[in-house]
Amino acid sequence: MSSVTARDTQGFVEQLGRLGVEKDSEKRLALLRGVADLYLTHPVSPTVAEEYLFSEIATSVMRKLRPEQRPQISVALSESERVPHSLALALASDADIAVASPILSRSPVLTETDMVAIAETSGDEHLQAIATRPSLTARVTDVLIDRGSNVVLRKVSGNVGAEISDKGMMSLLTRAGDDAEIGLALADRGDLSPAVLDQLNTIICTQVAAGSAEGDAGDGIAALRARAQALIAEELRKRRANIGSTDRVIAAVEAGTMSLDSGVETLVAGGRLLDVAQVMAHFLRLERNFVFQQLAAGDINTVVLTFRALDIAYANLETTLVMRASKRRGTRETVSRADYEAVSQADAQRAIRFLKVRMTVGKGAPAAAGSAA
Repeated sequence: MSSVTARDTQGFVEQLGRLGVEKDSEKRLALLRGVADLYLTHPVSPTVAEEYLFSEIATSVMRKLRPEQRPQISVALSESERVPHSLALALASDADIAVASPILSRSPVLTETDMVAIAETSGDEHLQAIATRPSLTARVTDVLIDRGSNVVLRKVSGNVGAEISDKGMMSLLTRAGDDAEIGLALADRGDLSPAVLDQLNTIICTQVAAGSAEGDAGDGIAALRARAQALIAEELRKRRANIGSTDRVIAAVEAGTMSLDSGVETLVAGGRLLDVAQVMAHFLRLERNFVFQQLAAGDINTVVLTFRALDIAYANLETTLVMRASKRRGTRETVSRADYEAVSQADAQRAIRFLKVRMTVGKGAPAAAGSAA
């Protein structure tokens, strides 16, 4: 260890010591935020001892802060990958939703198992926070759907990064019969099968008919739902047509009459993200829904690796990222051509093989494939 690093470490430990004995609440908060900034931004990764000390002292000090001060620390820690797991879990499990929510909704430290455990034992506000995470596995959404209020179900239905199992989808459709907002949120998803769209169509038609009998107020509701029903019917028509054309693309690529890159280009140009996922999943030998979740809301490194593994042109990746930002209604993530082409196809294929092994052995939710490169 260099002398500079040694001095920095010594200073960090000294500040932790001061934090542990500080009595004044305002000073304690300021000192904790300062120590947290130092811990999270230091150029050298914390040692096991530093991680343990920070977690223990921060957890202890959090209990001594005033209620209105505690959420500030959660917000400050919510997006860092360096937060000790034990500390992240303690904050996410906090009874005060103002403390728990920033960690539950954004922290990359929480695992699938953590979220399932919290969702199985916490109240509805905690479930609502989990439901807004950029990416959720079906194992987590199953619990949210089983235990959550209609507010939770609306958030899950409208979260394009939330994977929904067949069982979960059936539960959502059942609840959509009594809550039109769940149905409308589902209708905006890009990963619904024709069978699900058919059921949604029936549900909303029924709601329109019921609304028409409610008088003047019902007329406005019925008109809104009728427009949504028309959109669903059109989406169903397009989806059926797209399934046929996607199958033709796969067949043409396998027959050698079309390059995979050209096939993907056609689908990307049409804004058909689900069909892009279907084609890529076929040639990667992965589940379509998993690939769709990655393209729509997963780790961008995994997206880059899937495209490189199939030797798909950078222009198609760029257009896909534009679609991804539109679906997430967020800031567009970018990858430069130089960075994309710097990843070798062999390395990308190796990372995807590793990812498939991880998924096969069932070690929880798949990690971002970028960590395997």
